[in-house]
Amino acid sequence: MSTLPLRLTGVIFDEGQTERSTCLIQCLAQPERRGVIAVGQPACDVAEVREIREGAVVIRNISTGRLELLTFPEAATPPRPEARSDREPGPVVLPAESVRGALANLPDLLSSAVAVPRYRQTEGGQVIEGFEVTQVQPSGPAARLGLRNGDVILDVNGQVLDGMATVLRLFSDLQATPRVTLTVVREGRRMTVAFDTK
Repeated sequence: MSTLPLRLTGVIFDEGQTERSTCLIQCLAQPERRGVIAVGQPACDVAEVREIREGAVVIRNISTGRLELLTFPEAATPPRPEARSDREPGPVVLPAESVRGALANLPDLLSSAVAVPRYRQTEGGQVIEGFEVTQVQPSGPAARLGLRNGDVILDVNGQVLDGMATVLRLFSDLQATPRVTLTVVREGRRMTVAFDTK
């Protein structure tokens, strides 16, 4: 276990390609300083992320050179996803603390990425099949929610994103919903991102 002044607040674990996993780490000495960190990147200038696991992160303590395990605070440990036979990545669970920070300032969240409709051709014409996320600002609220450039959000809590009216309605309901689940397509693979808002 690590004794460094770091708090693991989220893990985005890709079971099929673990090297693409990322984690959310907060600096306890500077609570406003947090970010999405990949393997090989520094964490708060005191550690380097070496491996990201489903519920923990292996870090190298820069001052001692030793490997340490950074785990979730006991109360915030995300549930282990059920095994999936189709190799679809398990759900990504973000703790409420990280989500509240990202949702605290709506204008900042809306300006931290661009979401444009993704269309699909049908017999009756074009229909919206989701929204593609682009121009995600590093360390911005959208990035802290686990979104990446090129992600296509298909639905929120099972509600298909078929137009702006649906998006606006769902966004206004977001604060009142204790758990939000997004179905996202990332590089052709479906994944689930779940987070608590309370």
